[in-house]
Formats: sequence, C-alpha cells, structure tokens
Amino acid sequence: MLQTINDKAKGWIAYAIVIFISIPFMLFGIGSYLDGGEKVVAATVNGEDIDISAVTTATLQQKQRLTSIYGTLPPQLDDKTIKEQVLDDLVTRELLKQSVAEYGYRASDQEVGDAIRGMPTFQKDGQFDETTYEQLLTANRLTRGTFEQQTRDDITLQQLTSAVSSTGFVPKQQAALYQSLVNQERSGQTYTLRADAYKAKVTPDADSVKAFYESNTSRFMSDERVKLDYLVVDQAEIAKGLDVNEEQLKAYFDENADMYRKPEQRKVSHILVSLAKQDKEAAEKRANELYEQITSGTSDFETLAKTASDDTFAAEQAGDMGYLNVNDMDPEFAKAASALKVGEVSAPVLTSSGYEIVKVTDIKAEELETFDAVKDRVDSAYRDASAADVFFSQVDQLRTQAFENDGSLDPAAEALGAEIVTSDWITRTSGEGIGESSKVREAAFSEAVLNNRFNSDMLEITPTRAIVVRLNTHEEAAVKPFAEVEKEVTDAYIDSESRKLTVAAGEALLAKMNETNDWSALETVAELVPEDVVQFDKLKRNDRKTTPQVVQEVFKMQAAEEGKVSFSNTILPNGDYVIVGLSKVVDGDTEVSKGSLASFQSEISRREQDALLKAMREQAEVEINPSALE
Repeated sequence: MLQTINDKAKGWIAYAIVIFISIPFMLFGIGSYLDGGEKVVAATVNGEDIDISAVTTATLQQKQRLTSIYGTLPPQLDDKTIKEQVLDDLVTRELLKQSVAEYGYRASDQEVGDAIRGMPTFQKDGQFDETTYEQLLTANRLTRGTFEQQTRDDITLQQLTSAVSSTGFVPKQQAALYQSLVNQERSGQTYTLRADAYKAKVTPDADSVKAFYESNTSRFMSDERVKLDYLVVDQAEIAKGLDVNEEQLKAYFDENADMYRKPEQRKVSHILVSLAKQDKEAAEKRANELYEQITSGTSDFETLAKTASDDTFAAEQAGDMGYLNVNDMDPEFAKAASALKVGEVSAPVLTSSGYEIVKVTDIKAEELETFDAVKDRVDSAYRDASAADVFFSQVDQLRTQAFENDGSLDPAAEALGAEIVTSDWITRTSGEGIGESSKVREAAFSEAVLNNRFNSDMLEITPTRAIVVRLNTHEEAAVKPFAEVEKEVTDAYIDSESRKLTVAAGEALLAKMNETNDWSALETVAELVPEDVVQFDKLKRNDRKTTPQVVQEVFKMQAAEEGKVSFSNTILPNGDYVIVGLSKVVDGDTEVSKGSLASFQSEISRREQDALLKAMREQAEVEINPSALE
C-alpha cells in the first residue's frame, strides 16, 4: 500500500491518504481493519483457510521480537523472508491443530486455569491478580474467551508434541556405544601429492585455452554494476562551512562554562586490607588495628602504607595514588576522601577493593579555564552544536523532496543548494566511496531504485551522515572478452589440467597401496619421497591437527586387519590429492553421565517431533497464496 502511495500520490495528497488509512488502525487495531474488508486467504491447509490478517499480525509480532533482541532487524531478514517463516509456522500450527482434533486431544478447564494463573504477566506480589488480568486483555484487544481458547489450543498442541517426544527413548547401552564412537581415536599416516607440482607438466596451447574459455564462460563474467547519482547531508561538512565569529564563541563559552571547568583534584594515599586474602570480619579487624596504630602514634601512615598495605604497587610510593578526580574514585572511597582536609586520615572504609584507610596530602581547587586557552575546543563544540540543528533540518528537506519528486533529485538539490554527485562503479558486494556502505549497495539493487528508477529512501549511513541515491547507469553481468582475460583464462586452464594430472597420479598410487596394504608403493615411483609421509596419532573427530577434509575421511574409513593399513583418499580445495592410511582404531570411553544421557534423549525427542511434522506436511494438501508474501 505504501508503495502505491509512493507511485501515485505526492505532496498534500500523500499526507491526506496516510492520515486517512491511519484512523482505522488507531481506532480498531490492525486485525479489525483487515477483517473489515473482503477476506484474503494466505494459505489453505487441508481445506482450512489461514487468513492474511493472521500472517500480518504474526509478522509484526515477530519483527518486534527480533528488534527487541538485536536492536534492529538483521539485514538478511527482510519483510518477505519474515513473512515466509511466519506463514510456514502458521501452516505447521494448523496441521497440529487438525491432528489434535483427529486424535481427541483437549486441554481441561483445570489445566487452562492453572496455566493462566501461573503466568507471571498476570501476577501481583507473586499471586494471580484478576484486575491485572482484565486490564492486560483489554489493552491487547482480547476477550477472556478468546485468550482462554488460545491458551487451551497451546496446551492441547503441547500435549500432542509431548506425547511424540516421550516416544524417543535411548537405552543406556546405545548411549554408551554412541559416546564410545564420538570419543574414538584413530592413528595413521597421510601422503600428499601437490597440485602445484604438476603445473610444470601442463603446456597450454592457444586452441586448448580458447576451448576452456568457451566451456567455462561463467567463470569469466563481469559483475553487474551501477553508477548512482546522490545527494548527501553530512554534519561534519556543515560544521566546516559555518561562518563563526569570536562574539558567538564567547557567548557559547559563557553559556557552557561547566564544560571548561577543571574539577577539584585530591592527592590521596591509602592503606588497603584486601578481602581476597581473608574474610570480611578478619579484614575489618586488621584495618582497625592499623588505624589504631596511626591514631595512637604507635606508627605513622606512611610506614604502614609501605609495610602493611595489600596494594603492593602503591606501597612502593608510601601509599601515594596521585591526584584523582572525586568522580573517578570508588563511591565510598570518594565520600571519605571528600570529607578530609590536607593531612587528615580517615577511619577504615569498606570499598569494592576491601577496607581502605585514606589520607589526603594535597588539594587542587576547581579551576575555570580561560576562553583563550580553550578557544579551539569551544569553536569545535559550537560548530558541532550549530551544525546538528542544520543537519536535521536538511535531512528533513532531503527526505521530503526526494519522496515527493521520486523521479528526480533536482528539486531536492535545489532546496538544499547542493550539487548532485555521481558515484564510481558499485557492485552488489563492493564499491568505493558511498559504495562501501552495505545500505547504499542494498538500495542500489533494490526493485524501487534499479527497476522502477525511483529515488531511494533516506539512508542513514552514520548518525551524522544521510544520503538519497538514484540510478545513473546500470550494466548487466556479461562475459568478459577473451582478449581481456586471456592471462586469467590461461592460469585457470593450467590449474584445471594440473588438478586432473594430480588426481590421475593419486588414483594410480592409491590402487598400488590397496594391493599391498602398506606404504611400499611409494618406493616404486621415482619422483615420490617416502620420507614425506606424515604421521597422525590419536586423532579425534573434532581435532585440528590436520585439515577438516582429512579428519572427515579418516573417520569414514574401515579399519584394516591388525598389522595392515587401510587406504582411502580426499582431495583438498586447492587440488592437492591426499592419500590417507588408517592403521589403528581405539574406541573411546563408554561411561555416560546423566547430563550426556539427557542430551541424547533430548536429541532423539527433537528428531521424533521433526519426523512427525515432516510426515504431516508430506501428506497434507497445502496451497500458498503468493500475493500473501508480497
């Protein structure tokens, strides 16, 4: 609907339409608005309809949940993706509802009542509160009957899924066997034929390279790309361009004097009795004993700070911690230090570090810096503050003009007194300048900008930089001319052929090893070096001692007879051919903890539920209305 407004209505007409459609939403809620017109079906499940209003409401709720979790919607979750997930969940729920009706599941009144009374949302001081219950239902436009039916449906569905879950049973013997396999250790060796070593054996001729190019054109495509016209509002640039005089700066300085005031600083020393070495009672007793020695004259503060403090770093300076702002101190420490005059010592105070005895040795009074001393800082702060107002005003102008005149940036440029700029080439994944922003790239290849050639929405690149873009030039992805990529094609041909040679050599060598069940075949090939065999010992499934491909292959292999080696192979992404020899398998510990058994049980239960839902979907007649996802 909003896209239609954007397409057809501008200026006061657009605002009138927005206000008009907003009134029903405010008065009756989204559900009432949608239900008031012709019923639109989002999907049909075994003849039962799922209304579009249910999808709309559930989508809104899901977006609110995601926003509360992430702060903003993740970029990969656009409206269509969320709607697809929501509709899929609603179809699953409808299938479950049909199943519970068929099998006779139904939550009792007692179960429904207990569930509602137990919901923390409806409780006050730990007890169910009838008034709170009624108020929350009214606020969410729900009647008691509707909410209680929803609760009954939820409990009933849970009865079915719980019944299925309970059929998932794992005997301890099976869990022990599984644990033994998971913790299994395997030993053996690997030998690698390097694809790079075979590149020297490839002689690229012109015909072969050209044929390779023609058979693999998809590997030599240029990226789809665009150039964009854009207008940007940048608070930093606005600040630079402001005309500022000294009279304005002095007035700003006077109005914001607290920003240029040096706070009082106190030079403090302390004796720390840490709680890390003893309990609170013992630490308090020791701190009081030290304080008594100071006040009685038995010892002085500096001596005890050197010999008895648990702050060994400050002890080297007789407890001196230097000049500190009160706001930088622990709250209790600050309270004690603020109450002291120069030379006075506090009684022990409990802070986050322990018990501390505080002494103030000097005080630097609060000081207001002169205008001349901070003129540069005042200028920067004044410009930032003034530019912020201009920035928000210009952003509002740009948004309004770009929306009302979505076929051109000229009116917005005229209103701002700015020049339209054209970007360098931007692809879907990269670009320079504004193309570095994923928001710009996403907008550039959106339906509205790329195909409909509208201005984009306002894009907030940073909190102080906003931009609107529109398409200038669009180039489709295309096969690059052979002359342009000849070297790239030649390198790709050599790489492809060297991989084939590597595999051929590896297969031949593997066949010999499978005949002998040992590594002696390496000695029959002059160019191979038996010393390059690499040993792996006690390899586990999650080890990183070697590549993931090798680990995966090792644990797929069958162990050979004792004294022999079983062989297999894997090919690495870079084309290297790795021959894997397995010589020893040791089963893991079979002891199964209660936690592990519970995990096995939970996994089996989850699989049972998944299997049930999969079977329901396969047997059901489900029709999806594509327009419901638009």
